[in-house]
Amino acid sequence: MTSIVRLPVLLFAAAVEQVRRLPGARRLGPVMRWLPRILLLVALILGAAWAGQVSPQRVSLADLAAGKLGQFQSWIIVSGDLADEQGSTDFLHLYRLTDPDAPNAYLIVRSRPLLPLGPATVSGHIVGGREGVPPGYAWSAPLDADPRVATELPPPWTAIALGAVAVLILLARRSRYPMFASEPPTDAFPATSALRVNARRESAGLGFAVAPATLSFADAEPGAANLSITGARSLPVRLHSAFTNVDVGVLYRVRGSEPALRVRSENDDLTLAFASRRERDSAFAALGAEAQHARDSRSVRRASSSRASG
Repeated sequence: MTSIVRLPVLLFAAAVEQVRRLPGARRLGPVMRWLPRILLLVALILGAAWAGQVSPQRVSLADLAAGKLGQFQSWIIVSGDLADEQGSTDFLHLYRLTDPDAPNAYLIVRSRPLLPLGPATVSGHIVGGREGVPPGYAWSAPLDADPRVATELPPPWTAIALGAVAVLILLARRSRYPMFASEPPTDAFPATSALRVNARRESAGLGFAVAPATLSFADAEPGAANLSITGARSLPVRLHSAFTNVDVGVLYRVRGSEPALRVRSENDDLTLAFASRRERDSAFAALGAEAQHARDSRSVRRASSSRASG
């Protein structure tokens, strides 16, 4: 993720984190799980109702002559210059609508009420005239004008707003602050001593939010490390197992960043922030080396069992 994209995402995550700290925000957690789905459902219903409404299409005389009117669209709004046409009666007035941009095209407007001459906008149902003609050829069609000029159907702003709020809530629920971004590790020697880290809980299973801790490899089983939370119990941290994985990256804040490892398991996600990239990469190398040692040990045991059974 580039810095240009990261900055707005980071600012959004920081704002969401401030909202989460408001009194009573945690109580809204179950509601926020279902609210986006309800909002999206209502937005879809309103959008379908909007799409089912009949609306006139604004079109130019040049587009009509070119045959660009939709196959199932007959109610149109068109602008041009209105002049009297021969054949008017006391009950039906005829006008000719022309446009300088389409000199060889015109509409015969049939209207019961009188219409003002000159520049005008009329709406109504076109009769025929769907077949376009090549440029320069004559084109005309009758138009039964509405008593009043119709207006186009406005966009479904309510449905759009509800959908936007639903998407915003979904993004907010998925956001985390500080924001973790993956980064490839550098080559480093495996750590052999304890490292000071800041442990951050991402889920509710570890019993703490953020706490200083010590990551030690001395007494851990192969494929694991011991994480001792200051003032709390010691937790085993396993990587590259069937139930746990690790991501190498950086924790970004609005004011600064920290190299980090994100440990992901079935029940809990844990982020370990280090003082430097060297310590982070050394810890990752040590955990990877222990995991490789564990895989090698299992391979040796399987080979011994196969020889014994043979």
